Amino acid sequence: VPDEILIDRCVGRRMDPVTGKIYHLTNFPPENEEISARLITRPDDTLEKVSSRLETYKKNIEAILPTYQDILNKVEINIRNLTLKWI
Repeated sequence: VPDEILIDRCVGRRMDPVTGKIYHLTNFPPENEEISARLITRPDDTLEKVSSRLETYKKNIEAILPTYQDILNKVEINIRNLTLKWI
């Protein structure tokens, strides 16, 4: 997944402190204005912290992968423009 999509997913995430439900400002907005008004940004979902976590991942992933190579399957998917219909 491209970095900008990962960052957008995290930075756009909001939490309802009443229910604990997670929303995304663009991809999964709250159902109404009442919920929207009380949403908060989680402390670890700032651009700075997300970027730092992503850099840590990039620095460490190649060293970690061999440990799990016998049980992992690598899959690359970008579904940004995919529409899913649940039946």
